[in-house]
Amino acid sequence: MNEGKTYKFLSELEKWYGDEPYNFVMKTDDDSYIILEELIQSLRDKPRFDMYYGIKIPCDKEDYFPYQPFMEGMGYVLSWDLVEWIATSDLPRNDHNGPEDMWTGMWFNLAGKAKNRFDMSPRIYDYKGAAETNCFRHDFIPESILVHRLKQDFEWVNTLNYFNVTSGLKPSKFYNIL
Repeated sequence: MNEGKTYKFLSELEKWYGDEPYNFVMKTDDDSYIILEELIQSLRDKPRFDMYYGIKIPCDKEDYFPYQPFMEGMGYVLSWDLVEWIATSDLPRNDHNGPEDMWTGMWFNLAGKAKNRFDMSPRIYDYKGAAETNCFRHDFIPESILVHRLKQDFEWVNTLNYFNVTSGLKPSKFYNIL
């Protein structure tokens, strides 16, 4: 996680995009559920240049992170020009081993990039479960964009049920909904 894989992903995307560059690229963790309709709608009015979107850290009054502010690694969106900059700049190329979300923010902060920043809290958050509520962990909300920290099957089931994803699914040998 902290040995440059996000840098590698972002810096090599250009090889895969074809003739037309993307407007946005999203980096997300594999234990996240994305509500695509909400994500798309939330991006419609966002600028396509110098844009950094996610849940800003620190999101509370704690001030113990170096290289802040940055977007939490559970899921953030970059405009294509920032992805191109990551691919061509010496700054990320020479310093990409560290907490990937913090390092991405550090690159932008040091280079004066990502001037269009959008904190999507409380719509991007961690699954609450039995944990205490805080600025990045709370109960489900209808306007959610991303729910993170879905580590156990029951957490996925609860999330998919809340967002009514599984209603109407017929039994199948290809999946098992608890």
